[in-house]
Amino acid sequence: MKKKPSLKQHLQKTFLDLIHIDEIYEQENEVIKYCESYLEELGIRVKKDPFNNVIAYLEGEGESIMLNTHLDIPESVPNLDYKIEGDIIKGTGKSILGADPKSGLTVLLELATYIKKNNIKTNPIEFVFTRGEEAGLYGAINLDYSLLQSKIGLVIDEDGPCTNVVVQAPSFYRLYVAVLGKTVHSRDHKEGINAIEIISHIIANLKQGEPTPGVSFNIGILSGGTAVNSVSGNALFKAEMRSFDTQKMLATAKKIEAQIHKIGRRMKGKIIIDSELEFEGYKLERKHKLFLRLQETYKKMNLKEHYYETFGGSDANVINAHGIHCVPIGSAYYLAHQYTEYVKLSEMEELLMFLLEFVKTKS
Repeated sequence: MKKKPSLKQHLQKTFLDLIHIDEIYEQENEVIKYCESYLEELGIRVKKDPFNNVIAYLEGEGESIMLNTHLDIPESVPNLDYKIEGDIIKGTGKSILGADPKSGLTVLLELATYIKKNNIKTNPIEFVFTRGEEAGLYGAINLDYSLLQSKIGLVIDEDGPCTNVVVQAPSFYRLYVAVLGKTVHSRDHKEGINAIEIISHIIANLKQGEPTPGVSFNIGILSGGTAVNSVSGNALFKAEMRSFDTQKMLATAKKIEAQIHKIGRRMKGKIIIDSELEFEGYKLERKHKLFLRLQETYKKMNLKEHYYETFGGSDANVINAHGIHCVPIGSAYYLAHQYTEYVKLSEMEELLMFLLEFVKTKS
């Protein structure tokens, strides 16, 4: 008689299925269809909101609980290469593995299977799979929150084991700066206004890293010019700021923008700034009922939780702002976005059993 596959084998199969789907932001259709089909075969009701986020409803008793992760990976992987070494599935150094977010997505799909196949009583569960998290939390920003009833939840999108819990994350500010000069042939350079020269002066006069204590500032993209024999009439940089202190960050942004305009005027360039507070940070109080449920679950699982803050963002930033108290927890991946990224199947199994205990109906 053929032996039934173990839970770990189920996790491995689903994970391998998912990492073979190449889906960056705006190209998530295949993974959306995979998740829809998977959940509908279990008899779970699935909806898509106008942004094509996937929301699935598993019926239960009591207060609804949201479980979230995202669908997109940070970069395309047309030629996936990985190896399996016992408990570990890892990239070979040729591409990312896509474990962020595929480990969490795998666990949530297999959790739904486990609950349905074993007729386990749970609270109502709202599975929320968002698009475009890596590109800028676009799915969470555009999510139709009227489709959700949950007031607490977990975001399955953090490095490490399920004992990792992010209790605080920063606010984010976007700063795009365009410099317009005057394009002329390089032989007539005295008649031109060199936008690249202006933007170079701007960047040289802006302190990157930590211009104000507790506020980070980073210019990540720089572009400009049209031809090597032309004085550039345009240049652009894209930057971001992060801080746990939103007001201090906004005050720093105001000073930076004033400095940019001042240099632009002095060098006779036109400055166009496109900036906004993209999303706010969060800090959850440990007295909240979400933490009481977490602590009870860790205790029952004989696990020791590790609460910490991070300077990174996730869907939790946006979802918390919409009144659903949630925290990211570890989803068994390591070295996210690196070409040596890997997952531990045993930790994926532990995460599934942890989530099962978390959503079980409490007597």
